[in-house]
Amino acid sequence: MIKERKEYGKQKEYISGIDGLRAIAVIMVFAYHLKLPFAKGGLLGVTVFFVISGFLITRILLQEVNSTNTINLKNFWIRRVRRLVPAILVMITALIFVSAIFNRVLFTKTCSDFLSVLLGFNNWWQIFNHVSYFENVGAPSPLTHCWSLAIEAQFYLLYPLLFIFLAKSKNRKEKIALATLILAFISMALMWLLFDPAKDPSRVYYGTDTRVFSLLFGAFLALIAGNQKGSRKTPAVLRDMIGAASLTGLLFMMAALDGYSSFLYRGGQGIASILTVLVIFSVLNKRSILGKVLSVLPLKWIGDRSYGIYLWHYPIILLISGGKKSSWWIIFVEILLTILFSAVSYRWIETPIRHGVMKKSIDIINSHPRTRRERSIQVQTIKKSLKAVLAVVITGTAVILCIAFIPREKALNNIEELEKQAEKAKEITGQKTAMQQADTAGEEENTTANVQTEEEILNHLNLLLIGDSIALGATDEFYAFFPNSISDAAVSRYTTESFVIYDSYVNEKGWNGDGVIFALGSNGLLYDSLGTLRDMIGTDRPFFIITARAPYASWEESNNQEIYEFAEATDNTYLVDWYKASEGHSEYFVEDETHLTAEGSKAYIECIKTAVLQAYKKTKENYY
Repeated sequence: MIKERKEYGKQKEYISGIDGLRAIAVIMVFAYHLKLPFAKGGLLGVTVFFVISGFLITRILLQEVNSTNTINLKNFWIRRVRRLVPAILVMITALIFVSAIFNRVLFTKTCSDFLSVLLGFNNWWQIFNHVSYFENVGAPSPLTHCWSLAIEAQFYLLYPLLFIFLAKSKNRKEKIALATLILAFISMALMWLLFDPAKDPSRVYYGTDTRVFSLLFGAFLALIAGNQKGSRKTPAVLRDMIGAASLTGLLFMMAALDGYSSFLYRGGQGIASILTVLVIFSVLNKRSILGKVLSVLPLKWIGDRSYGIYLWHYPIILLISGGKKSSWWIIFVEILLTILFSAVSYRWIETPIRHGVMKKSIDIINSHPRTRRERSIQVQTIKKSLKAVLAVVITGTAVILCIAFIPREKALNNIEELEKQAEKAKEITGQKTAMQQADTAGEEENTTANVQTEEEILNHLNLLLIGDSIALGATDEFYAFFPNSISDAAVSRYTTESFVIYDSYVNEKGWNGDGVIFALGSNGLLYDSLGTLRDMIGTDRPFFIITARAPYASWEESNNQEIYEFAEATDNTYLVDWYKASEGHSEYFVEDETHLTAEGSKAYIECIKTAVLQAYKKTKENYY
């Protein structure tokens, strides 16, 4: 995300092709958050940003250490703060004011997160800030995307220390390159080893240790291609071919791969990083055709403003559409506002501060004017500086007052009620399981042999529902229609947890019922849940799969599509299309548009009931 033209000492030649690569990355991230179909893996744009940042920052460090045999950490860190923080401060300030007026839920989440953003630890804040599941529902924090800036800030803080440590050693460049490469592969290995699809992937996705390899790969390129001698040995045409093929591969991954697929955690992010390295390697060549293509004016314009676009796009999307899939005209407004605010940020905040306007103003104020013109410039500078300081003080005071006194609001107003409901449902499920375990084996071998009515069918069926917090909210309603069945539902449950739950019921609790209901899919990707659980159940038992209604979740559409296809292609598998049944029924949901009202609970169970009766009526011979 960070754009760096000025380096230590003499300015090196600017690599214009990187602007286009940065533009492509921010476009794909933006498109991903807009839920556009061509950017399923658009979050890989962040990986591209990491590689670019690692490359550019290492070039700066390399030039300084070559000139002075050390790194002036104070100056380096001041430049990084000057580049990152002012634009963030302006964005957060605007966000606090606007959300305080128009969206108190987003205001509450912004107030909770803004310090972690400013101090550069937002990624770890998101990992370790274990808030209640129900407090975290609905639209995410509008500062969630700042996790990547935190990783970059931590990289800028720590990586220069490696240069200082090896600065005076023999063959320092080679040693730094080797250490960088080793650290990169360690980081990749940590991502692979720590990823578990049965658990929340936040630790792996947001962790500095599991994501820094992208920055390190970029740094490694800067170290081995810094003087261009080795890279010149590669023919220009071959380099262009490598770059074009790598860029094509990147675009394919961004378009086709789901942003949360297990493949990305098990090598995919590393592949994307290496492809980015190869694209940069290609455009380093002055004669690169790919570099000229990536330097066209529209891409350069977007690349110049990519940092501002990245900062502003996500809060704007959440404020306008809540992050849900929107109509084309809302998308157009979100794009237009993002371009406007990022252009203003670039023109009036980022560029002047990056070019040292504050230092220049201080120097003019402290100078001793010798002419009337110099004195006039000094007076004007003092007046402008006083106005700027006054504006900052007033704005800062207003922000503090907003945070301190404006009432907070959560996505759910009945959190305590939902948490009590979860405890109650857990007790009921335990009692039901104990009752079934107490039944004599084989005593009710074919209790449904003489069933005549729909009510009798439902009363006698022994189904096992494995669900998340949505199903949990309908527990009472479920038992009213399926008194002989079991509903095992819990908050924040992932799809792959269903394997262990099913196995425990069959092998530990002796469950031998009539079918399984899969009521997961709102908290994460399906991964291989459906096929694995279908195999565990066996072909003789019906398998019911409920589609997800989770408008703020990026995986809602892909999960539902997979469910539709799996139900259509798999024998003895039945679709419970809650997504379709709930379409246009806002009365079914509480404030977060995902969890159920009392009316929604009835409709949810009615949806299950209809699918179950349809399945069991097809085998009437078992009942009549």
